[in-house]
Amino acid sequence: MSIEVIKSQIDNFLSNEIPEVMAIKGSWGIGKTYSWNKFLLEAKENNRITLKKYSYVSLFGINSLDAFKYAIFEQIVDRNLIGTEANIETFRNNIVGASTALGKKGLDFFKSRSTTHAIESFAFLSLSNTIICIDDLERKGKSLDIQDVLGLVSLLKEQKQCKVVLLLNDGEEGLEAYIKYREKVVDFELEFLPTAEESAKIAFDGTELNEYAAEILEECTIKLNIKNIRILKKIERLVKLIIPYLKEYEQEITHQGVHSLTLFSWCYFCHNTDEAPSLDVLINLTNFSFEKSFEADGDEHKKWKSIIHDYGYRETDEFDLLLSTSVRTGYFIEGEVKAKAAKKNKEIVASKSEGSFHNAWDLYHESFDDNQNQVITTLYKSFKKNVKNISPGNLDGTVCLFRELGENGKAEEIIDFYIDARNVEIELFNPDSHFFGIKDSSMSQKFNATYHSSVLCEETTKQVLERLSGKNGWNQKDEIILSNTTVDQYYEIFKSTKGRYKRSSFINTCLQFGRFSNASDQQKEIANRATEALKRIAKDSEINKSRVILYEIQVDDE
Repeated sequence: MSIEVIKSQIDNFLSNEIPEVMAIKGSWGIGKTYSWNKFLLEAKENNRITLKKYSYVSLFGINSLDAFKYAIFEQIVDRNLIGTEANIETFRNNIVGASTALGKKGLDFFKSRSTTHAIESFAFLSLSNTIICIDDLERKGKSLDIQDVLGLVSLLKEQKQCKVVLLLNDGEEGLEAYIKYREKVVDFELEFLPTAEESAKIAFDGTELNEYAAEILEECTIKLNIKNIRILKKIERLVKLIIPYLKEYEQEITHQGVHSLTLFSWCYFCHNTDEAPSLDVLINLTNFSFEKSFEADGDEHKKWKSIIHDYGYRETDEFDLLLSTSVRTGYFIEGEVKAKAAKKNKEIVASKSEGSFHNAWDLYHESFDDNQNQVITTLYKSFKKNVKNISPGNLDGTVCLFRELGENGKAEEIIDFYIDARNVEIELFNPDSHFFGIKDSSMSQKFNATYHSSVLCEETTKQVLERLSGKNGWNQKDEIILSNTTVDQYYEIFKSTKGRYKRSSFINTCLQFGRFSNASDQQKEIANRATEALKRIAKDSEINKSRVILYEIQVDDE
C-alpha cells in the first residue's frame, strides 16, 4: 500500500470521533512509527485531529496489564502538545485532570499513593476519548499476553470511546495470538509497504545536506532499493559527517563519498538478511577484477553482479577503503579524510584531461566490439602518459588484463615503467599498504623488492637498535631491516657492543618479537636470528655461555 493511501487512511482515522481500532503492519525498520508520528503531526498542524488527548506507548518490556494501563495514562498529552515528549508537567496535569473528573475521593486517592497497583488501576479509570498508539506489540514482556492486550484494546474502544492504532512488525515471532484474535478487535488493518522512492522521501525530508549531496543520496538509495528507514538514517548521518570535509575538492569527490558510503552501508547493514553482498567481498573489487570477482564464489555471489554493475561501482580505491572503514566504526577522522580525498582529487583533475587513463578503460567496459588490439594499444599509451596518477590497484588490474589477452611482455614492461616513474614514492610499494592485495605475482614481487631495497638502504641494523632502545614502538621499516639482518651480522653487533645496558637493550629488542602471542613470520625471524647469534656467542667461552643464559636462551651442552 502506497504512502499516500496510508496517509489518507490515517487522516480519516484522526479526523472523526468514531471509536475504532486500526492496525498498521510492515517489516522491521520500514518506517511505521516514523511515518505515523510524521502524519500525526501534520494532521495536528492542519487541525484534522478530533479527539483532544493523545498517548503513545511502547510495549517493549511491559510485563503486566496494570503497568500497561498506567503507561497509557502516564504518556497522555493534550492534542496541541503532539510532537513533544510526555514529561513531569504533562503527568501532573493528567493527575489534576483525573482527580477533578473523579472528585475529592480521587484526589485523596492520588495523594495517598498507598500501593502501586491501586494507583495504576485508578489512573486507568480516567481514560476516555483518547487517541492511543500502541507500538512494539511483538516486543512485550514475557508476562504480558497479547490476548490480554487485545482485550484491553477492545475495552478502550467499546467502553472508553478511544481510538487505538496498533503498530506491529509483520512476520515477527510472538504474534500468533494477534493473528488469532485480530478479527474480533481490529476494525481495519493497513499494510505499510512503501517503495524505495517513498522511503527516501520519508527519511530525508528536511535533511540538512546541501542540494547536490541530498540529490545523490536519494538517487543512490533508490537504486539499491533500500526501504529500511533506520538504515537510511544511518547513511544520512555518515554523509552529513563527511560532507564538510569535502567542500574544497572537485564535485566528483562529493559524489564518490555519497555513492560509496551508500553502497558500503547497504552491504554492511543488510548482508545478514541476504539482501546484499558482504562488505568484505565488495571492497576487493578492482577495475578489471570486477568482471570476475563474483564468478569464483559461485551462484550465491553472482546475483549481486548486475546490481553493483547497474549501480555504477567499478573499483575500490584508497578513498573507498577509508569510507568502508568509517561505515564499520561510525566516525571519520578529518585529517585522514582530507589526505585521501586530496589524493583522489588529484587523480580526478588528471582524469579530466584528454586521453586520460579512465577514458582508455571505457574501451574495455562499454562494448562487445572485437577491438582487442585497440584496447591494448590505447591502455598502453594512456598508462605511460598518466603513470603519475595511476594507483597500484589500477596497475594490477591493467597487468591482469594484459596477461589474460596474451600480452605478458607489455604487462612486465608497464610494471617496470611504473616502478621507475614512481620510485621516489617508496610507501607506494609497501606491501602492507595494498589493502585489497596485489593479484599479479610478478608485480607483487617487484614491489616488495623495490620497497625492501629502499628501506634497507636508509638505516643500518645497529642504528635501528639504537633508535628503538628503551622504546616500545617500531614501524614496518624497522621490522624489515631487522628481519633481513643475518645471524652473522647479529653476532658481530652483539659482540662489538659495549656497555651492559646498551647491549641488553639491543638483545631484548630483538628477542621481544618472538614473545608476541600473534607474532608474524617476519617478527619470529628477527627473534630466531638473534637467538642463533647468542647461541654462537655462548659457544665462544664458558663465561659467555653464562652471560647468554641470563637472557633465558637454551644453550646446548656439547
